[in-house]
Amino acid sequence: MKINKIYSLTLSLLLFSACSTKKVKPPKDTNLTVLGIEENSETISTNTNHVEVNEEITGDLSGDFVGNYKLIDFIERMHNEHQFDRDYLYKLFSNAKDINLVADPCYSNHSGAGCNINIKPQGKWDKYRASFIYERNIDRGVAFWAEHENALNKAYQVYGVLPEFIIGILGVETAYGVNFGKKKVIDVLTSKAMLGDRREDFYTDQLEKFLIITRKANLDPATLMGSSAGAMGYGQFIASSYLRFAVDFNGDGVTDLWNAEDAIGSIANYFAKNGWDRSVRQVAVRAKYKGYHFNKLETGYKTKYSQYKLKKKYHIVPRQKLYYKGPVSLIKLPKYSYDELWLGTHNFRVITTYNHSTFYGMAVFQLGQAVKNRRYGR
Repeated sequence: MKINKIYSLTLSLLLFSACSTKKVKPPKDTNLTVLGIEENSETISTNTNHVEVNEEITGDLSGDFVGNYKLIDFIERMHNEHQFDRDYLYKLFSNAKDINLVADPCYSNHSGAGCNINIKPQGKWDKYRASFIYERNIDRGVAFWAEHENALNKAYQVYGVLPEFIIGILGVETAYGVNFGKKKVIDVLTSKAMLGDRREDFYTDQLEKFLIITRKANLDPATLMGSSAGAMGYGQFIASSYLRFAVDFNGDGVTDLWNAEDAIGSIANYFAKNGWDRSVRQVAVRAKYKGYHFNKLETGYKTKYSQYKLKKKYHIVPRQKLYYKGPVSLIKLPKYSYDELWLGTHNFRVITTYNHSTFYGMAVFQLGQAVKNRRYGR
């Protein structure tokens, strides 16, 4: 009985030893986690053709996005749907950088405002205003207006937008081309589209449009600088806005928003398509009031009040003649010492479609007025 047990145990050990020393040929790509397969998975696909294809593709993508299958799929789609050359795209994205790996030395809003602005600790509007309306920027605006006067006048003739409002946009967005942004557009859009940003679908769409734009305009996508949101050119258009509103305003056959004249026409076209009324020449006027009854009222660019009601019930009236008869936005600008109150017309609300902010709309308006006054000696 014991002999039989020993014999059975010996036979089992011999069989186990033979099985454990048998060599199993692994698949060509053993990096299973890259393929999206768990190493401890009980079932692993034996479709080696699939592995070989992916191995060949990943060999062409290097750098910060190596092995990123969303990006590989995107490249294949751009090749199939838009006839982009594969080798060109693999090289482009192999040189793109993950913006998450680069520390941002300072806070920067979408307009690319500089890091070294010396702002005194004052009210909220004082701080915001000082970022855009300062002597050097006003002087830049005067010089830009003088250089591009013909294009600005043409924009008014075609679209009905007065030069000072285009000047205001350009000064707030890029300081008249001094600062197009501190990041490469290709880096920003690729990182946000391919690395799990909460709006990755939006940025994937922007990346697709960006490549189409640069190919059409014969621009190098690897070198173009933009904002931390991928906004581009003098007017800081995102790619989808670029395709919808940008125009070839200088007639050279290329729509290039890094060209000042194209940017001027494109901003005017943007305003026109968002409801600009050329008959309304006033954008905002300062209001005067008695007491602080307006504190009970909602303020901001979204508001619309009857001028009659503001006057009769709240004693809020314009400080100068307001020719606009429609509903006005009630705008409060919190300053360190007191709050300013303004009345915004229809065209003020159109300006805020560019950036949904009351402060933004007022900065564009006031910078434009400051440049105009300096230019004409007022």
